[in-house]
Amino acid sequence: MSDQTVAAMKIFEHEDGAVRARVNRFRTIQNIIWFASFAVAAIFFIWLGKAHHQEGIALAELADTALPILMWGTIAITTAYVVFILIYFGMARAIYHSHSVIHPRLNEQIPEHEHRKFSWHSYFRKNHTREARRIDAVLVITMKATKLASMFALILFCQFAWMHLMDASGRELTDEHYAFLGLIDLTLFSCVILYIVVLLAIRVGALGKRGKEHKRAKDLHPPEDPNRAR
Repeated sequence: MSDQTVAAMKIFEHEDGAVRARVNRFRTIQNIIWFASFAVAAIFFIWLGKAHHQEGIALAELADTALPILMWGTIAITTAYVVFILIYFGMARAIYHSHSVIHPRLNEQIPEHEHRKFSWHSYFRKNHTREARRIDAVLVITMKATKLASMFALILFCQFAWMHLMDASGRELTDEHYAFLGLIDLTLFSCVILYIVVLLAIRVGALGKRGKEHKRAKDLHPPEDPNRAR
C-alpha cells in the first residue's frame, strides 16, 4: 500500500468517522424524543385510569385538570414529532455528503481494487465494518418506519382521548377546540408528506448520479471492449 493510499485512507477514516458520530448523535436525540413522548403519555393515562377506575372519580370531575394537560401534552408531542422528522433530514444530508463527496474523493486516490463501497445503512449499525447485506437495509427502514408510525398513532390516540373526555364531561367543542384539532391534523399529515417528498428527492438524486457514472463508464471503454457497460 503506497504512502498516498495510506494518507488518503487516514483522511477518509477521519471524515467518515465524523459523519458517523453526527448520525449517532441524531439517533440518540431521536431515541430520547421517542421514549420521552411515550413516557409522558403513559404517565398521564395511568394517572387518569387510576383516578377514574380505582378511586372512583368521575370523568367530568377529572376533566377540569385532565383536559388542559392532555391538550398541551398533545401539542408538545406533536412538536416533538416534527423535530423527530426534521432530524431525518439532518441524517440524510450527512450521509449523502459521505456518498457524494467523501467516498468518491477517496476512490479517486486509491487503486480500483481497494475502492470503498458506499452503504448507507452501515451508518445505523454498531459494527459498520462487516459486509453489508440487503436485510440490513430492510431492518433499518422497518425500524425507522415503526418509530415514525408509532408516534403518529400516539398523537392520534391522544387526540381521540381528548375528544372522548370532552364528550364525557358534557362540554361542547368551540372554535378554539376545532382550531386545536385542525392544527394537529395539518401538522401530522404535512410532516408525513414532506418526509416522503424528501426521500423521493434523495432517491432520484442517487439514481441520477448512478446514471452519470454508467454513462462515464461506457465512454471510457470502446464498443468492442467486453468490459463496456451496457
